[in-house]
Amino acid sequence: MKYKDLLESGEVVYLENARFKHFKNPVTSERYFSNYISYKTMPSLTELEDDLSYLAHEQERYSSDFSFLFFAENQDFSRDIASYLDSQGFICSKHLIFTNLVEHLHLQTRDLGRIRIVHLDEVYLEAYLQVEYRSHLKYGKKYADQMLTDNRAHCLSNGSKIYLAMDGENIIGSVAAWLFEGYVEVDNYHVDPSYQGRGIGSALQLAAHEGQNKVILIAEEENRAMYQHQGYKEVAWYWTALRSDNPNR
Repeated sequence: MKYKDLLESGEVVYLENARFKHFKNPVTSERYFSNYISYKTMPSLTELEDDLSYLAHEQERYSSDFSFLFFAENQDFSRDIASYLDSQGFICSKHLIFTNLVEHLHLQTRDLGRIRIVHLDEVYLEAYLQVEYRSHLKYGKKYADQMLTDNRAHCLSNGSKIYLAMDGENIIGSVAAWLFEGYVEVDNYHVDPSYQGRGIGSALQLAAHEGQNKVILIAEEENRAMYQHQGYKEVAWYWTALRSDNPNR
C-alpha cells in the first residue's frame, strides 16, 4: 500500500474506478478536504478534462465554486497538464509525507509552567467548538456553520483523539490523533503564535503519540526543516491542485 492510500484509508469513498477515488461529503460541502478526486495514476489531459466536468456536475449544488485534485504519489505533472492547470487558474501545492518510529523522534519534555495538556471531552467541548468556529469564520459563515455542526456531532465519536493545550481556561493549542493500520496520524496541529517556542507543540505531539509505535503526518514544504529536526523522515510526496472562488479555504 502506498502512503497516500494509507492516509485515505479511514475516509468513506463516494466513487472509485481504476484511475481515481472520489471523496464527497455534501454535509461539509464548503470544506475542500471532504470533496476531492484522488488519482491512483496520473491522468492524461483528456482524462483530466473529463474528470473536471464530472466533478463540476457532482458539485453543481454547492455554494462555492471549486475543484480539488490529489495527484498520484511521487509523480510530477506532464508539461501539458501543468500548462492546462495554470491556464485554468489552479493553485498547485506539494505535500510531504513524513513517518518514523515514535522512539526515534527528538521531542523534548519541557516544563510548561501553568500550561497543561488535556484530552478533549465533554468538559472542554463547547470551548473547543467556539475556538474552532472563530478560526473558521475567516473562510465565510457558511463554512464555519457547517464545520460547527459537523464537529459538534462527530469530534468526540469519529475515532480521533484530540488533545488541547490550556492556559487557565483558554485553549492555546491542539492536535488530533487518528489511529489506523499500525500508525498514529498527527493532524490539525496548531499552537498559538504567541506561545510558540516553549515546548507546547512537542508536548501535544507526545500526548498524541502515547502508547503508539509509528507516526505519520502530512506537511508543507515550509515545515520540512522543523519536522526533520524533530526526527521525522520524508517517505513520499504528492501534488494537489485547487481552483476556487475562495482559495484560502
